[in-house]
Formats: sequence, C-alpha cells, structure tokens
Amino acid sequence: IKKKWINEEIDVFPLGGVSNTITVFCKEGEEFSIYKSDRYGFNNLDKVWNNKKVSWFLVGDSFTQGSCVQQNENFASQIGSLTNQSTISVGMSGNGPLIELATLKEYAEPLKPKIVLWMYYENDITLNLKTEITSSLLRKYLDEDDFSQNLMSRQPEIDQTLVQYTEEAYIDLLG
Repeated sequence: IKKKWINEEIDVFPLGGVSNTITVFCKEGEEFSIYKSDRYGFNNLDKVWNNKKVSWFLVGDSFTQGSCVQQNENFASQIGSLTNQSTISVGMSGNGPLIELATLKEYAEPLKPKIVLWMYYENDITLNLKTEITSSLLRKYLDEDDFSQNLMSRQPEIDQTLVQYTEEAYIDLLG
C-alpha cells in the first residue's frame, strides 16, 4: 500500500503476483516452498481457471496462499483432493480484509463460486485493516458497488508493474 510506485489515479493496484513464474515462497522445514504461479499470479495450477463451475474459492493471507508447504499440500489442493471439486485460492501473504474483499470482487465475482472460504486471523483486523483503509483506491471496493480495476484482463500490465518494482527495489537494496 505504501509502495512508491502506486499512483492511485493512473496505476493498477495488483492483488496477485507475477503470472506463470516460479515463485520461491519460504522455508520452515527441510525444503523451500516453491511453486509456479497461475495466470493471475496465485498459488494454483493454472488449469483451475479453466473450470466453468468453481465449487470452492479461498481468500486470505499467507496461510491461504500455502505458506511454507508444497503446492499439493496447501488448503486449496487438500480441499480439492478431499472433495473432488474445483478449488481456487487467491490467498496472498500480508493481505488484510480490505485487500481480500477487493480480491473477491475482482476474481470471485466473475466466476460465481458455490462456496467462498474467507480465512482471516486477528492480526488481519488489528494491523492490516488500519493500513489498508488509508488507500482511497481500496476504499472504492467498499464505497462503490460496481467498482473494479478489471484485473483479470490486465495481467500483462500487472506483471510489468511488479517486475519493474522488484528490479527497482533490488537496485535500491544494492545502494
């Protein structure tokens, strides 16, 4: 939210990551959690977005994203395996309630899933929401019923924005 590259008047506010890319997430055991992101930058096999009917749609933060577990061990994969139903996760580390609402509006509404599982934790309310509510763009998801950034059709722009930001942050880090 406080990233210097966000100009809420003209820029996109990404809710996912870089699409179709190898993502090294974290390591709490012997192996790193590594996955290839889907077409919208989330921790799913890309083919889940081809389903005409989505049964389960998960939104949340790092636990929903699959923090420190392999892709086939995350919540969405486990629910899909146990129910034999289509499951999509749009969880992203660090997300709070307002970003999660935005993510639901951008990615779940067009699919009209049967079940939405919104996973949140106390710190999401007490810490994340205080910061998120300061974004005039994110507040539009609360204030304007039909507001959308149309993110599903803007993934190339999102990828470019995130890659550029990452490269600039790396250069800044090197000093």
